[in-house]
Amino acid sequence: MHKQLLLIAGLLFAAWQQSVAATGDTTIIVAHALTNLNSPPSNDDIWASFPNNGTTYQKIIMKFTLGCGTPNCSGWDYTVNASLGKKNGMLDSTIVSVDTIAHDTIWSYSDHINFMEVGRLITPYGTYMANNSNGYNKNWTHPYYYDVTDYAPILKDSVNVRVHYDGWSDAFSAKIEFICIEGPLTRTVEDVREIYNTYIGYPDHAGFESVATAKTFTLSPSVTSAKVVVTMSGHGNQGEFDPHYFHLLVNGTEVYSHILWKDNCDINAIAPQGGTWVFARANWCPGEKVPVYEVDITPYITPGQNVTVDLDMDDFALQSGASAAYGTSAYLITYSSQKDNDVMLAEIIAPNSDKPYLHWNPISTNPKVVIKNTGKKNLTYAEISYWVKGGPKWYYEWRGNLPAFESEQITLPAFDWNGLDTNDRVFYAQATWPNNVADQYPLNDLAQSSFNMTPQREAEFILSFKTNNHPEENWYSIVSEDGDTLYSKSSFAPNTTVNDTFSFLPGSYILDFNDYDGANWGCGDGLRFFVNQPPNATTADAWYETSGSLSLKRLDNTVIKNFNADFGGNIHYEFTVDYPLGSNTPKNAPAAPDHTTAVNDVSTDVYGMNIFPNPATSNATVLISANSNAKGMLTVTDITGRVLQDINVEPAFRNSVVLSVSGYAKGIYYVNFVSEGTRTTAKLVVQ
Repeated sequence: MHKQLLLIAGLLFAAWQQSVAATGDTTIIVAHALTNLNSPPSNDDIWASFPNNGTTYQKIIMKFTLGCGTPNCSGWDYTVNASLGKKNGMLDSTIVSVDTIAHDTIWSYSDHINFMEVGRLITPYGTYMANNSNGYNKNWTHPYYYDVTDYAPILKDSVNVRVHYDGWSDAFSAKIEFICIEGPLTRTVEDVREIYNTYIGYPDHAGFESVATAKTFTLSPSVTSAKVVVTMSGHGNQGEFDPHYFHLLVNGTEVYSHILWKDNCDINAIAPQGGTWVFARANWCPGEKVPVYEVDITPYITPGQNVTVDLDMDDFALQSGASAAYGTSAYLITYSSQKDNDVMLAEIIAPNSDKPYLHWNPISTNPKVVIKNTGKKNLTYAEISYWVKGGPKWYYEWRGNLPAFESEQITLPAFDWNGLDTNDRVFYAQATWPNNVADQYPLNDLAQSSFNMTPQREAEFILSFKTNNHPEENWYSIVSEDGDTLYSKSSFAPNTTVNDTFSFLPGSYILDFNDYDGANWGCGDGLRFFVNQPPNATTADAWYETSGSLSLKRLDNTVIKNFNADFGGNIHYEFTVDYPLGSNTPKNAPAAPDHTTAVNDVSTDVYGMNIFPNPATSNATVLISANSNAKGMLTVTDITGRVLQDINVEPAFRNSVVLSVSGYAKGIYYVNFVSEGTRTTAKLVVQ
């Protein structure tokens, strides 16, 4: 038995870009520490010790770091699953030996362990890591993040953390850390129950259904809401490369369906790879997480009664000699409490320097974020504010219709990077006002990310493009931060070098260069792809392609940047002209949206805020008139909305926070405190 427990009080886990607004003490539990994943397909089990002292966690993140193992990274794509195992009080038995003369059998007994899958990924084609090429080496690692907060009832005491590797070469390693952030719950998990957790072969529709049978569960009378979590990926030559739908039925009625198909593998954070990484596949891409679907079934259940859940697949015929199978896990998660209106800022895609987001970074224009509806009511409105440390706050009003547990990626308007602290580059995004009412759980509203500086380019440079024999697959555009297309081109001659010269005014810009092979692969295959070239293709093959190249050059033809020709479907490159990122001319910050009719006003005798001395010259003490368990976010802004300080308020502060204002210019400032779905504001004068 191997146990590792690391307790770190008050730690903000800096490597995890999704840091939340009001974090409490953070416990990091290390289960696997660079465990070598052995072949043939195997399970690596490590028992880890989790606290069971009554502490609640507002969020639990499983960070799975994949690396090269012994002897290196494999050149093939394999499935890797992470699961949590708990003893259920029963025993497994195996025969050790049989004495045929004495008619005696010796048995071995062990505790039976139920495992629940909480994460699945596909390894990249690791040839380039193994041979130290294309910018990789054997020290390569890549992190994957999984929100496992709903599995908190399992993550107590001793837990078997299993990594299943289905590879046939010892070529990857795994490190698993659980980042447990203390705080009150946005919802209380009543139970987590397995529906399926198996690999289902597909000989035909009836054969699939004979394994994926309908399952009936009795719900507790205390259940207030429920969801089904589905993870499913297609394997086998036809199962991998044919798109089909899965269907979720509750009490015999279809309530959800989704196609098992990922057609954007050619836009991958791990690129290029030494294999057929660009091809679309059945719900997975090499080097990426397998998608997880969370389906709200609250409208279809009755507390205290039975619910029947079933998973169906499209009915399709296998081709001669083909095979199909589906790695399938599904769980029924029930809650005894859940907020009605709660929006989460779930993810920052850009700006972000973390490895899962490399393709879209660094940026100088439009941030990309993901919001998630963690409330019971459909989400139709949310306010998103965003800013860089040292810069002004900007606002975006999102409108749509997100059912409970569903997410949406949002491209935000370009904003003002001026004032950026270039030594401590931090981007903040905050989602509030779900359905235009005060958020009932503000602890998941704020996320932050570290990021890298975008390159600064000359006002004039050359895009040098050597076409291959299929230039009809290519096009490019250069867009300003205002969204205006300044340059675009989509017509080129084959096997020709094109030198296009551009001239720019000061500003921020986006270059997107694209490739799409619709005739053969249905995806981008870059300007050079090994499948299209000898010995894998000859000039007689329709998919045969020569090699092209792409670079940026100064007017004297010296190279500024060479792009890897094996880029799949897209090169995304952002840059500034005439100034480094953050040194632009300041812009007029927008006014915050007006929520006057929606604010949950709180009278000062119940939940107020006092500041003294006020006016202040050096320090000011903020006294929050609330109960001793006050917990939330305190921010200080100037009259333009620029955030100057943000402080996580904990019960340990005893509702008293000291602000240092000695560096503030004389003037009026606003102190805001948000907690438990309420907001209060007080004016601070600095002399």
